[in-house]
Amino acid sequence: MKRENAILTYTNTLFYPLDPEADKVMLEDIAHALSQMCRANGHFKTFYSVAQHSVNCAREAKARGLSDRLQLACLLHDASEAYISDITRPVKYYLDEYKRIERKLQQVIYEKFGIRDLTAEECRHIGDIDNALLHHEFKQLHYQGILETCPELSASLDFDERSMREVEHEFLLLAAQLARSQEKGKQGGKSVGIDSCKKTGRYHGWAAFWIEETGDYGYAVYPAIADIMADHHAAACLLIDIPIGLPETQAEDAARPDSELRRRLKGKSSSVFNTPCRQAVYCQDKQTAKTINQAVLKKSLSEQSLGFSGKIRQVDEFLRNHPQYIGRLSESHPEYGFAILNAGRPLMSKKSEEAGLGERRSVLRQFFSKADNALDEIIAHYPQRLLDDFLDAMVLAVMGSIGLKTGFASIPAQPAKDRQGLPMEVVYPRCDEEI
Repeated sequence: MKRENAILTYTNTLFYPLDPEADKVMLEDIAHALSQMCRANGHFKTFYSVAQHSVNCAREAKARGLSDRLQLACLLHDASEAYISDITRPVKYYLDEYKRIERKLQQVIYEKFGIRDLTAEECRHIGDIDNALLHHEFKQLHYQGILETCPELSASLDFDERSMREVEHEFLLLAAQLARSQEKGKQGGKSVGIDSCKKTGRYHGWAAFWIEETGDYGYAVYPAIADIMADHHAAACLLIDIPIGLPETQAEDAARPDSELRRRLKGKSSSVFNTPCRQAVYCQDKQTAKTINQAVLKKSLSEQSLGFSGKIRQVDEFLRNHPQYIGRLSESHPEYGFAILNAGRPLMSKKSEEAGLGERRSVLRQFFSKADNALDEIIAHYPQRLLDDFLDAMVLAVMGSIGLKTGFASIPAQPAKDRQGLPMEVVYPRCDEEI
């Protein structure tokens, strides 16, 4: 297909509106474009974006008691406009070819997010909410309604003028939450475990291990978290052993899962290190970081915590810049994973020693039949020093595979969010042997 038939999107993706592909549909493109498009063809008294309208539609769907699936459909019901803009209703009525293009594109977008099979009843709900919002938007922003009978709204919605960046961020957060809910309802899918790895020769960054729905597996060392997300953005589960959700006060620190996780890992609590405050994570030298953490959280930082600060900052920056991954890339803990798989008993042996490796192999093969083959391949391919990191990545991938079938839980059960909207939780699969 010719380049001139494509548009270049916000994410520098070549997108063909007349021949759309689901894997080229990017949530970042939709949120960014819709947040900069004004409803009513720009004729409202103040700026009110299509993205804000879409968020309000999803909020109204939730207030009406509709499913997460329908809330997501309401959020994305105008997503085609990110690629072909919109045409006012009186003109669109005469443009049959435009309407055909719009329908095809919208179906591809719904396919990307797993909601292409909307029923006629579900589409009716979306249409009712869209029309109700249209009436109230004109009433609030043009000082007159457009329907003879004013439809009732179940939610208290925001029609005030807001910054485009703020609305874009809210759209992405809400989409990530609803998409995650959709994934929880599915059986199977790729599970990726990620662990920080020690710099060893030419290898540095992150050890990743993944298990496909078919049972096939893969592994690699990636230099940056963004590289992992680029390769595995469609994975159903992404678990990482790094703190997500950073405290900035003592009260926020108390809301972190660290203390409860230590209690559950009796005898192995030293594997849970203190999470530094965000202020310390962004310091450039260790001594300043320790001083700031002591001042903010009244806690010192170990060399282990300080050593991970760069990785913590990398993940924090990635999630703040890519909020669509909030709730998809989740914090977990390998030692807690081994404990869950070991009938609730933490493994006291050291994985760096032969007995500890053997014990972990035995636990893993009970839940992943190809564990021994995978570990033997890793030992043959990578330096011995990286084996510990791949073991941790593998158990996280196994946890994710189990959770995709049984569902997930978190410590705490009702996690708080930090000041950037990141959940402060440790995610794990529901098991009969839950600790």
